[in-house]
Amino acid sequence: MRNIVVQLSPASCEAAAKELDEFYNKLKPRMQEVCRRLAEIGLAEAQAHLFFDNGNDMAWLEAVPTNKGYKIVMSGEDVYFIEFGTGGAANAHGYTPLVAVYPGSFSEQNAKKYSTYGFWYYRKVKYTSTPAYMPMYYAGKKIREELPRVVREVFGTK
Repeated sequence: MRNIVVQLSPASCEAAAKELDEFYNKLKPRMQEVCRRLAEIGLAEAQAHLFFDNGNDMAWLEAVPTNKGYKIVMSGEDVYFIEFGTGGAANAHGYTPLVAVYPGSFSEQNAKKYSTYGFWYYRKVKYTSTPAYMPMYYAGKKIREELPRVVREVFGTK
């Protein structure tokens, strides 16, 4: 670990600030590389778990650069159905999503078929649920698993 010695004088404080700026300028591109690699890993994992069934096919994934790194975004009409499931299989799997997720939660606010009858029809097929494929859950899990390895590779540490 690098040490910066500061004496209580304006010149010493200015020198320390300059050293910190130099350190930050060397660190920032490496941190961006860590974020980029982790976003690629997370995106690939999310895509591996992005399944379409029962009409839930309006979703797409992308890794997007931000001011502080990257984010993985799943967009489209069916993202909640794909991530959390539907009907009897609806499950927030430990998250606190922006909308209610529990069996019948979507139905209560919309056509009310599942919440009233326990099933619905889509293209003349009767459904009681669709599975939660959880692509974003698995992306986050994979990123957390790979973080130490990626940091070691980028920073050249053991």
